[in-house]
Amino acid sequence: MPHLNFTIDSALLKELGERLVGKPHIALAELVKNGYDADARTVTIRFFPDRDRIEIQDDGHGMDFGEFRNFWMRIGTTHKDKKRISRDFKRPMTGSKGVGRLSVQFLASELHLSTTPKNGTGEWLEANVNWSEAIKAGDLTDALVQYTRHKSTPPFKQGTLLVLSGLKPEQEWTDDAIQSLARELWWLQPPFRLIRESGETDTGFNIEFESSQQEFEKIFSRQMRAILNIWTARLVGKNKNGHVKLALQFEGESPQSYEYDIKDLPHNKGGYNPKYNLRDGEFEIRIFKLANRQPYGIKVGEAREYFDQHGGIHVYDGGFRLPYYGDPRNDWLKLEITHSHRVFVSDLLPESFQAKYAHTQRLRYLPTLERIFGVVNVSTSREPGLEIMITRDRLAESKALDDLSLMVRYALDVYAMEAARRAYEESQQQSKTLSQKFERVEEVLDHYQPQIPAPVYQEIRAKVEEATKAVVTSELRVQEEMGLLGALATAGISAVAYQHELGKQFGTIQQIIQRIERIRTDDQRLQQSLRRLASDLSRWVERAQATNALFDYLANAENTKTRRRFRALPVLEDIKRQTRFFARGIGVDVSGIDPELRLPEATLAEWGAIFQNVFTNAFTAMLDSDERLLRVNSRSQGRNREILVQDTGYGVDLKTADRLFQPFERASKISSARRAMGYGGTGLGLTIVKLLTDRIGCRVSFVEPDEEFSTAFSLSWRESQ
Repeated sequence: MPHLNFTIDSALLKELGERLVGKPHIALAELVKNGYDADARTVTIRFFPDRDRIEIQDDGHGMDFGEFRNFWMRIGTTHKDKKRISRDFKRPMTGSKGVGRLSVQFLASELHLSTTPKNGTGEWLEANVNWSEAIKAGDLTDALVQYTRHKSTPPFKQGTLLVLSGLKPEQEWTDDAIQSLARELWWLQPPFRLIRESGETDTGFNIEFESSQQEFEKIFSRQMRAILNIWTARLVGKNKNGHVKLALQFEGESPQSYEYDIKDLPHNKGGYNPKYNLRDGEFEIRIFKLANRQPYGIKVGEAREYFDQHGGIHVYDGGFRLPYYGDPRNDWLKLEITHSHRVFVSDLLPESFQAKYAHTQRLRYLPTLERIFGVVNVSTSREPGLEIMITRDRLAESKALDDLSLMVRYALDVYAMEAARRAYEESQQQSKTLSQKFERVEEVLDHYQPQIPAPVYQEIRAKVEEATKAVVTSELRVQEEMGLLGALATAGISAVAYQHELGKQFGTIQQIIQRIERIRTDDQRLQQSLRRLASDLSRWVERAQATNALFDYLANAENTKTRRRFRALPVLEDIKRQTRFFARGIGVDVSGIDPELRLPEATLAEWGAIFQNVFTNAFTAMLDSDERLLRVNSRSQGRNREILVQDTGYGVDLKTADRLFQPFERASKISSARRAMGYGGTGLGLTIVKLLTDRIGCRVSFVEPDEEFSTAFSLSWRESQ
């Protein structure tokens, strides 16, 4: 049967070029991306439209004749799509449709190509394409490309040079077009060279732009560097003989100066020795806010992808980057660990320094790896305490390396404190407080005083002043409570993590006990020692499990979310079980609780926190008592309900008992010997109780105890019906 082959009109070259490329800056960017895909370290754009010439040269793999014939000369090849990553540097391929060469005919009518293959046989290739003639060929397969295979010395070691001439007059090059070109390309270039010229890595990619119009060079360079100029804060530090000078600068503001000594860092309590400690080193860290609209036309999504690939804090030894540092899998500054553990207080900064930030959330503002970029420069040739590992990717563990880590982390902790302070002050300015509104009322009242009868004015003025005073007092209390609740939330999260981890360890220890018990030996003394060891471990596990039971309510997510009216007796019996270790033999009697009594609506976690604190306070109060008893009973009168917790401890003065509900107030009278053993609290237990019961709608107070007891704690509420 006769047949015909499909033919392709050569005019398709022009059609594809216009539809797939569309704009001149995109066409030129496609040619640069070809160099990126070819594992070039540098692509140079020589942009001379006034001379009717644009050159793009890369030092990538280049092409041998087979690659030129099979790939470059074939429109629509998908070999890049199949490879997905580049040959040597494993870069994600930017091209996949095989239409990059169409960008050339979109920009110019003539192309001269020179290419030298990497590790070739000495042959290099030249080719010339007249796109106008190719389009006129009629059938695309009839379009000709002239080429020459040279055996002479190549004009450059490896790579490809494209020379475009006969530039299309309809493709106008303006300032905006050059800026758009840089926007297409900035994300290909890692930020290392943008901060430190010596910081280029073996696999780095650099784009150089030369033009006969200097303004174009400035526009291109500014846009390529834009990603590093959208920072919201910058840290610059320099270490000299163990003394670090730090400058912290927020966008649009003057730098703030700080100084600290390496000898004062936690692991250097023995002092500073230049033989082992870090002597020099400098760093620059930029912190970004990758949200909302960004300047320079940078898209938030692109910026986030860029920092996913290049972000973090990188270390250089004498200008050569150590790949281990900056890899998001290697959290060498423990930033992600701090966030995951909800740590708010710095272990590095002095307490005196942190005190002025106590009302803020402090380390909550520590930047994550996804929005930070930094460079740390050291030199192992000048640092006796630093040594490169044999893998050449990181520094060996040493005191000097600890210094390096903590020197940088100290600076980040300082930033977190200042960022938290700024956020707090901004929130204060943005929201007018009630007291400020009352002050405004006073101002208006004073303004209209002449029109108000004197007695009426005096009465209103007195009422407003009284209300203002009450509101100010209330606001201060709310601020204190909010700060405390933030710390309590952190403690609660940490407690859940602690209980989960401890539960796993109990199982491991039980297995160890069983293995010890199975050991048999003819040495009787050794056999007895092993039995005592197993017995001691068993008792320790029992005590530890009893302590861990305090966190039972937090471990179950439902207990922290579900609010309902629980029966009081089962809750109190559970609290008795949870706190049995702390009771240390003290009798706990809950038989006086009405079995039908229901507590006000709240979560089990809230009731657990309330009664655990009340019980443990009572246990502490009875440590040195001859008779030790804790009794819980309930009382009802009309719609009023009350739970009374009484103990035989040292008692409280009812005249001043209300102060015990304030933070860090204690009435502890336990002996110094007991306190040295770790008994006694911080004075926050009753504060927590008061915060929670206020929220639930209960009243708490100390009341007159029954005759046989010395202290009575009352929790009361009124039923709605």
